[in-house]
Amino acid sequence: MNKQLIAILLLFFIALNMHAQVREYRIHNRGTLHETVYNTGEIGRAWMTGEAGNVSNVPLMEWPSYSKAYVEGIEYSGQHNILGAGVYLAANHKGKPGKDNRIYAFCGGVGASAPEVSFGKWSFPISMEEIENFPVLEDGSLNPAYDPNEAEEIIISSWATTVGITVTRTSRAWSYPDYDDMIIYEYEMVYNGDTDGNPATIEVDSTLTDAMFLFIYGFAPSMYGYQRIYQDWKYEGGIYRGDQHNFWDADYWLGFNLTTHTGADDYTTQYLAAKPEPNRDLFLRNASSGLFGGGLNSPQAPGYCMLHYDTNHLAVVDPDDPNNNESEVVNSLRTSFGEYYEMDENKHIKQPWSNKVSTGNTRSTKMEDFSINPDSRWSGVYSDGSTTWPILPNNDPRWYGRAAFNYRQSVDAGQKHIVFGPYTLNIGDTLRFALAEVIGYGGQAKKSVEGGPSGQVGVLKQWNPIPNWDKKVVINGETLTDNYLTEFGYPDYVNSDVKNVQQVAHKAFTAYLGEEPTLPVWPENNPRKGKYTIPVPPPAPAIEIVNTDDGFINISWGRAVEDFTHPLLTGKVEKFRVYRSVSGMGPWDRIDSLMVNEVNEDDEYSLIDIDQNFKIGETRFYAVTSIDENGNESGKTNLTSFTKNIASLDKMDKIYVVPNPFIAKSGFVGSGEVDDQIGFYGLPKKCDIRIYSYSGQLIETIEHDKPLYSTAWFQVTRNGQDIASGIYFYVVTTPDGQQSNGKFVIIK
Repeated sequence: MNKQLIAILLLFFIALNMHAQVREYRIHNRGTLHETVYNTGEIGRAWMTGEAGNVSNVPLMEWPSYSKAYVEGIEYSGQHNILGAGVYLAANHKGKPGKDNRIYAFCGGVGASAPEVSFGKWSFPISMEEIENFPVLEDGSLNPAYDPNEAEEIIISSWATTVGITVTRTSRAWSYPDYDDMIIYEYEMVYNGDTDGNPATIEVDSTLTDAMFLFIYGFAPSMYGYQRIYQDWKYEGGIYRGDQHNFWDADYWLGFNLTTHTGADDYTTQYLAAKPEPNRDLFLRNASSGLFGGGLNSPQAPGYCMLHYDTNHLAVVDPDDPNNNESEVVNSLRTSFGEYYEMDENKHIKQPWSNKVSTGNTRSTKMEDFSINPDSRWSGVYSDGSTTWPILPNNDPRWYGRAAFNYRQSVDAGQKHIVFGPYTLNIGDTLRFALAEVIGYGGQAKKSVEGGPSGQVGVLKQWNPIPNWDKKVVINGETLTDNYLTEFGYPDYVNSDVKNVQQVAHKAFTAYLGEEPTLPVWPENNPRKGKYTIPVPPPAPAIEIVNTDDGFINISWGRAVEDFTHPLLTGKVEKFRVYRSVSGMGPWDRIDSLMVNEVNEDDEYSLIDIDQNFKIGETRFYAVTSIDENGNESGKTNLTSFTKNIASLDKMDKIYVVPNPFIAKSGFVGSGEVDDQIGFYGLPKKCDIRIYSYSGQLIETIEHDKPLYSTAWFQVTRNGQDIASGIYFYVVTTPDGQQSNGKFVIIK
C-alpha cells in the first residue's frame, strides 16, 4: 500500500471519527411527559443545581407538557422536574483490583452547582436516531410504514465510554392516555473495547472485573412551584430546604419524590405540601379553572422504576473457595471486615448492589468514592431482624440481603440512584437493563412505603404513609379548602384513571411485559427486551386550522383515521371532540363533537369556532381527539397553537395601522402578556411593507407571505434598535404592482 493511499485512509478515519463526536439531543414529545435525551448518556440536561438551573429551554422531565407560563408579569419555564439524569459505568481490568486502578465513565448526572462535562471525557457519541412511528401522517393520511408492534416515538442513541463498553439506549414513548405519562429506556451494554468512539480501533480487550452500572436521577418537583414560592430553582437555598422527600416503593422497585411541605412550614400540618399557589386569589382562580395546572404548583411525583436488570455475567463470589472468586474485591472485604453479602443460589450477590438517595452534589470524586465502587456498599443491606427489614406482602424473604433503601437521607432527596453488579465481562459480552421514567399526580395516598416525613417533628421513622393531596390548604392563616381534590378535582392533563405515580409504574410494567405485573415485581425475572403489546385507541386525526374572511376560525380534518386498524384496537371511531385552550397544558374547553359521517360536501369534517371572546391577535390552542365506540379517547397529538386573524384579501384596498397612535405598553394582548405590537390590517396574501421615518429613511421591510389579513411589527428597526417616538410612513406593495400608503404615530 503506497503512502498516498495510507494518508487518504487515515484522513478518512479521522473524518469519520470527527463526524461521530457530535453531542446531540432529541426530545420525546409524543405523550404528556416530555423529555430531552442526549447521545452522551445525559437525560434532561447536564446535571445542574446552581443559579443557571433557574430556566430551561428544553424539557427536563416536563409534566404536563407545554407548561411555560406568564404569571403576574413574570415568565416561568414550566413544570420541569429533574436536575438532570444519566448512567454511570465502572470496572477494573483483571489482575488490577482496587479503587486506584478503577476505570469510570460518568455519562450524565454528574456535577454540583455546575455540571461536569461527560462529552469527550467519559462518553464519546457514536449515533443518534429518532423514529416517528406515528399512525397518521401530517397530510392526514394513514402511515403505510406504521409498525403496530412498536412505540409511537423511538429515540436510539449510542456512545462509547472510557470503560470500553459501548452503550446503546433505546427510549420509547406513547400518546395513549393510559400510557402517556412514562418513557421506557432499554440499555444495551456491549463490552467491545472501544474507549473513544472511533470504530477503527479497539483499545482494550482484557477481562473486566467488578463491573458496575448505576442509573441516577436528580428529582425536584417542580421548577414552576419552586419559582412561584422562592423565585429560584436551585439546590442550595432552594430545593435543599427539606421541602421534598424521596420515597421507595419496593412493590415496583420505584423511587420517587414529593414536595411534602414548604420552607419553614411545619410538615406535620401539611398545609403547604405540593406548594399551593401563594397568591390567595390566584390559588382560588387556578384551582377552580385548572389554569396553570390548578392550585397546587408542585403536585408531581417524578420517579423511575427498574423493569429489568441482567443476571448474566454477575460475578461469582464463593466464600468457601477464596481462589475461585470473580470479584477481586468483595470476598476480601467480606472476610476481613465481616460485611454482610447475601448470595443467591448461583453465588451471585443479591441485587441491587446499592439503592441510594442523597444530596444533589454528584461531583465525580464523591461518586467514585462511594456510589459505584465495590470497596464499599454505600447503602447497606436488608438483614434479618434489623430495623431495615422491609414491610412487604408476607414479609417476602427475597429482599433479605439486597441493598437497603437509606430512608435516613430521604429528606436530602436531590439524587436517587440504584447500582447493579459486580459483573465479570469478557470481550464481546452484552448486558441489558430497562427502566421506566414515570410521573403522576402525587403517589398512592396513605400507602406505607419507605422514606418521606414521619409526621412527627424530630422523629425519624423508616415507614411512612404517602401524603394525600386531597388535603387542607391554608395560606396566610386562611383555610381555602379542607379537601383539595374533593372540591376542585384533577387538572385536565391527568387525562385517564391512571393518576398517581404507582399507577403509572404499573402501566409501565404492563407495557414492558405485555401483561399485568404480579406484585411485588422482580425485575430479574422479566424479559431482557420489552414486549410492548398495549391496547391502542384510534389515533387523533391531523387537523388544518385557518382564519375565515369574516373573522372566525375553521378547524377541519379528513376521514383516514376511520380506516385505522390495529391488532389491539380498542374500538372503531365513533365521534370526534374539538377542544380549545388558552394554554398548551389546558384547561381545555370542549367546543363541540362531531359524529362519524357528519362531513361536509368535500367529505371532510369541519367546525367553525365562533367564540366572540376570542379576539383578533390573540392566541389559542386547539386539538381534536378520536373517541371509539367504547368511550376510549386518543391523545391530543394534533395540538396546535393558532393566532386569530382575518383571511387575506384577494385584492388590496385601504391598509390600516392599529393602534394609531401607538402609546407604549398599550399594544394587543397575545398569549397572556402585552406584546407591544403594531398591526397592519387589510393585507393581501403576499406583499411587502416598507416603513420610513419622517425624514424618509427606510426603517424596516416586512415581507408578508401568509393567507392572513394582518401582520405584526414589534417596533424594532432592521438594525435591531427600538423605534423612537415620532411620525412614520408606510408603503405596501404587491408583486403585481398594487400599492397603498399612509402614516402612523408612536408615542413613548
